[in-house]
Amino acid sequence: MSSHAAEAAYADEELAALYDLFFSDYADDLMMHEQFARRGETASLELGAGAGRLALHLSRAGIDVVAVDSSPAMLRLLQSKLAAERRPRVRIVEADMRSFDLGERFDVIHCAANTFQHLLTTDDQIAALRRIAAHLTPGGVFVAKVRAPAGIDWGMEQTALRLRGTRIDPATGDTVMRLESWSISPNDMWTAATWVFDRIDAQGAVRRRSFDVTLRYTGRDELRLLLARAGLRLLHLYGGFDLSPFDADSDSMVFVTGLEG
Repeated sequence: MSSHAAEAAYADEELAALYDLFFSDYADDLMMHEQFARRGETASLELGAGAGRLALHLSRAGIDVVAVDSSPAMLRLLQSKLAAERRPRVRIVEADMRSFDLGERFDVIHCAANTFQHLLTTDDQIAALRRIAAHLTPGGVFVAKVRAPAGIDWGMEQTALRLRGTRIDPATGDTVMRLESWSISPNDMWTAATWVFDRIDAQGAVRRRSFDVTLRYTGRDELRLLLARAGLRLLHLYGGFDLSPFDADSDSMVFVTGLEG
């Protein structure tokens, strides 16, 4: 993860594990990324790989992956999963997506699940895109998904804290409830989510952990300008994982970019 707040949260071993507990089984985007990955002849590069949700899927599909993330705690979770599955196809690299330098190029680079939105400033976004451009092969593509601005009610200042899901922690047997509230800043084009995790043990004792995650939103025209500053160009813009056309009502934005020229 790439904002300072996200880095601090995901550096925490317990919070990283809680995030993985609730999101490791999200699968809506996996086949789309796999289809792009199969077009390449090199290994795929995933930025913001976290605990390996996408990287593990690609490896199970027979695709080599270089998994980059700045959180040691997340990468330790990924390493433990690789050890359990004995899969040699994933190479782990601890690095920041704004400054990584692997000394190699890739046919397909992935940035899944709104990870690009953790880049909260224009400078951070351009820095990451320039690093991506430096790692793309001629004819290679960078594929990323973000939430589109149309998916947010910008007239709402803050949402109530709501229950978003309940899971059983297989490591402890505890019941874990995830609650969420959003603060919205239309002038800055960002939303700040407060995630609250209530862990309930067998005796009914409750322990709470929480952290904040801020996401920045980017419109289509701004995206084109950012890409141009980094030596990239927009090849395709889709409104969802089914690669349907992007329009004014799309609440998701899947953008596919390549090197200029």
